[in-house]
Amino acid sequence: MNIACYLSDPPKEFEMYKSLIVNLNTCRLAHSLRENPIIREDWIKDLWDNSTAKKGDSVIKSKVQGTEVSVGEQDIRDVLLFGDAANDLTEYSKEKLIDILVKISYEGATPPPTIKKLLHPYLRLLAHIYLVCISGNKSGLDKLTLKQTFAVVSAVEGH
Repeated sequence: MNIACYLSDPPKEFEMYKSLIVNLNTCRLAHSLRENPIIREDWIKDLWDNSTAKKGDSVIKSKVQGTEVSVGEQDIRDVLLFGDAANDLTEYSKEKLIDILVKISYEGATPPPTIKKLLHPYLRLLAHIYLVCISGNKSGLDKLTLKQTFAVVSAVEGH
């Protein structure tokens, strides 16, 4: 199955969503949505079914289609073209997080959790894509943990 997304101009009757598409196309994740769009679900299943990581290891070791693979944080950064380094900011102070959430019109109380439906509609879609496609959540798609909130806020802030 091909799990890819191409974000082009919406049909006339959905023209009001054009600015959303423009914003998503300029997002850091747009590259990962377009580059090499064929994703082999059986390879992903192999990776996770055969994966091992020891406490303190910085890589996940696995076997995919009979081939040994090791995946580290830098591999993911390189493939997704994040353009950042492993020591870049991944968490915010509570005060900074609150400032950013106010700036992006979050209507809820101080997280955790961050309630997805209380985010601006554009950010709600970004949070949903993050929860479903990136974090791999199968349930609990209406709330973001503190780490998931940091990830969405980092994307918004361009970090």
